Formats: sequence, structure tokens, C-alpha cells
Amino acid sequence: MKGKNLNANLELFLIHIDAINDTLPMTMLLIQPYSIKAADDFMHFLKNNVEEIEDENGTKRMMVKIEESKIFESLENNASISALAGKIIPESLFVSLISQYDAFVNRLLRAVFEIKPELLNGSERNLTFSQLVELKSLEEAREFIIDKEIDTVLRKSHSEQFDYLEKLLCIKLREKLPIWQTFIEITERRNLLVHCDGTVSNQYIKNCSENKCVIEGCKVGSKLVVTNEYFDIAYKCLYEISVKLTHTLWRKLIKEDLEEADSELNNICYNLINSKAYGLADILLSFGREQKDHFNESVKNIFVVNAALSKYLQNKKEDSKLILEKKDWSASSIEFKLAYEVLSDNYENAYLIMNKIGNKGDVNKSAYKEWPLFSKLRKESKFKETYMAIFAEEYTVLETPMRPLQELISKEIKKDKELKAKTTRKIRVKKITKELKE
Repeated sequence: MKGKNLNANLELFLIHIDAINDTLPMTMLLIQPYSIKAADDFMHFLKNNVEEIEDENGTKRMMVKIEESKIFESLENNASISALAGKIIPESLFVSLISQYDAFVNRLLRAVFEIKPELLNGSERNLTFSQLVELKSLEEAREFIIDKEIDTVLRKSHSEQFDYLEKLLCIKLREKLPIWQTFIEITERRNLLVHCDGTVSNQYIKNCSENKCVIEGCKVGSKLVVTNEYFDIAYKCLYEISVKLTHTLWRKLIKEDLEEADSELNNICYNLINSKAYGLADILLSFGREQKDHFNESVKNIFVVNAALSKYLQNKKEDSKLILEKKDWSASSIEFKLAYEVLSDNYENAYLIMNKIGNKGDVNKSAYKEWPLFSKLRKESKFKETYMAIFAEEYTVLETPMRPLQELISKEIKKDKELKAKTTRKIRVKKITKELKE
């Protein structure tokens, strides 16, 4: 696989932004109780220890006893620091997302020049005589030129980087890319946060307006923040644009890698479905289905089935059906016929096909346990009976380890339910006690 470095770069980027994306809610869940406590402690102190007086001019002031002034300062400081943490942490992690993207572009360009070294022939980078003397070989000179070329590109704006790639490879990268405006806005907001503490500048307005970004009501001097919802939009935008960019270049540069490229793109989409990231899965599966060339019809069918599956798992069954019905499945292999019946809720037909496939077919025990296609079917008693008949063993649920974020959220939900249950019990006890007294 000649495009292994392209694929490795994408995998590295995605796992990094996944880690950052998980870090934000985990961190906020941990600091939120302490932030609330700091604010409550300060408000409690103000209520019980601070007196508000009005001078002869009608100006109201807070009065604190001298012996309590240090406590006042400490509590005020604690509340301020905790409140700032809720602002600084999302902003810092947001900036880290863009930094990871910049590193991704660095490695992407290096991989492109490794695949097509002749692309450097048009480079305007020059070597001085002294630099030539220091370099020991042609290979070192080539690496030196690549470093200079990449450094120059990375100093450009994110929009100009796309201009560079389009010119270098004679390819249009922004066609059918509705996320482009979002991409430009988040990279411009990153610049504001790094250089201006989020204060809107003329440059931000200009660059966003030129790219038709939606920034209604945004004025020079106003402050931009990073909410949880905005952070999620930025994460998904970078995820989408990195996958599309990598796979567009991969197919352009190495046509003989089509089998591997299709397989890796399908793996990304499958993992998104498994993670219940259906929005991203829908976008990238649509991208996969719309490719002009696929390695073979079977690979194309996988994109179609997974696209329908993603909609099905979102209970968008009409959308799922529309995707399925665009293709005639009668001549397809038996595993695709099984998928069609399951997604069409024709469970009886699905059981017949399961028996026909048997215990030595392409759909094995692991597939029945892991493939999200069977997530609803597994709840049916007849599925378990059919599984038993095929494999001569009882169906057991395969428990996959949760990501740390999922585990933390599950614990918080459990704690919340337990707290509500305790509160409900207390209310019931009070009610019963009151009724008994009456």
C-alpha cells in the first residue's frame, strides 16, 4: 500500500482529536462541582457577613469587617478562578484542536512529496552555496527543500493552504464541501483566541466575509467564546475535512491503492456507527458512495449498507429504505441479502438466510455479536434460537469496554438517578408522616 503514510497520518490525527474531544466534557464534569461550591461559598459569605451601605452621594458600597477581609478576598479569588476555568479550558482545548490540524497538514504534505517527489520540480525554494556544501547528499538536499516548502505553506492562512494544494495537484478540493465556511470560521476564531483573547478584529470580519461564513451580529470589539456546542461543531468539522482531504488526495495520487483506500474509509465509517456518531457517519458514507470509482461492486455495496444502517439506527427508517431501494440486491452475495432483509425489518426472511449461511459462511459468530446491523435483531428470542441452531451454543452478549468518557458519564447518570431516587423517597416519607399525623 503506497498510501500507508497518508492513512497513518489520518489515523494519528483522528485519535488525537478524539482524545481532545473526550477531554473537554470529562474535565468540565470534574471541575463543575468545585466551581459551583466556590460560587456558593462566596455568595453565602456575602449574604451573612457583608453589609451594603449608601454614602451621601447615593453610591452603594459593600462593607466588610477588617478581621474578615482576608476571608472575603480568598473566597472572591476562589470563585473568580473557578469561573475562569470554565472559560479557559474549552478555549485551550479548542486551540489544541487547530494545532493538531496544523500538524496533520505538515505530515500530509510530507507524505504527498514522498509519493510524488517530482512535484518539487516546480518549487521556488533555493539553496545557497554554503547550504549545498553542508549537505552530504542529494537526499539531504531534497529533505532540506521539502522542509522549506512545508514551512512556507504552513505560514500561509488555512484558506491559502487549500489554494496551494489545488494548484500543486491540479485538483478542486472545495467543490461539494459545505463545511468549508465552518472550517474558515473556526480557524479564524482560533487566531483571535491566541492573539486577541477572543476579541473580534477587522481581519476576522474580512476573512469570514470573503468566505461567506455566517457571522451575523458579530462586531469589531465584541468577544467570542467557545461553548460546548461550538466545540463539538469544530471537532466534527475537522474530522470531516481531514478524512475528505486525505481520501481525495489518496485516490488522486495512487489509483492502484483503491482497494486499501475504500477499505480504510469504510473502517472509519463503521467505527463512527459503532460509536453512535451517526451525523459524521452519514456525511462520510455519502462521500464514500459518491466516489467515481470503487475497487469493486462489493466494496460499493458496503458503503450503501452502512449508509442505510446509520439511518436505520437513528430510527430514520424511511431514509434507510430510500438508500436501499436505489439498488437491486437480487444479484448480490448472500451477506448483502441478509443485510437488506434486516434493514427492511423482514426478520423471518433474515432467519432463513442466517440458516442458509450456516456456521462456515462470511457472517460468523463475531459478526452476529459485533455488527451493529444486528443490534435490534439480537433482542429477539428467535434470533437467539437461530444462533443456537447454527453454532450449537447459546448466544452471549459481547461486552466491549467503554471509553473513559462514556464510563464517566454513565457514573454521573447513575449518581443523578440515585440522588433523584433518594429525594423522591424523602418526599414520600414526609408525605406519609404528614398523613399519619393528620
